[in-house]
Amino acid sequence: MSALTVRSKAREQVIDITEDVAALAASMSDGVCSLFIQHTTCALTVLTNEEGIAEDLLSVLHGLVPQTTAYVHDSADHVRAHVLSALVGPSVSVPVRDGRLGLGQFQRIVLVEFEGPRQRTIEVAAGAALYSTPTRPGGPA
Repeated sequence: MSALTVRSKAREQVIDITEDVAALAASMSDGVCSLFIQHTTCALTVLTNEEGIAEDLLSVLHGLVPQTTAYVHDSADHVRAHVLSALVGPSVSVPVRDGRLGLGQFQRIVLVEFEGPRQRTIEVAAGAALYSTPTRPGGPA
């Protein structure tokens, strides 16, 4: 198991960590690369790398969790960060084949910060493939 450390620079920010994860995956054989963020006010997800999508994601999430003072736990900003993090989730799993991440052409692994700037730790674990995809003459099964 390995760990990545990421430092956010803004209160809310989408940070592309794909290249850092790919560097760790380069030493893996076929299997799964699992990432888990050890914090409750940020999240991990897979997102397109198209321009404006990070801002759109944050805008949509803000609509789901409005800024209010009616929260019971702590300050409104802090509670909102916890709820946003729970909605997006703390983990991502990506297949690895021959040391390469099995992401689609436009997919990127991102950390979504909801209460920065902070230093964040992501645990990265490799799981071996338990089976191989059967093939048949002429193509995949």
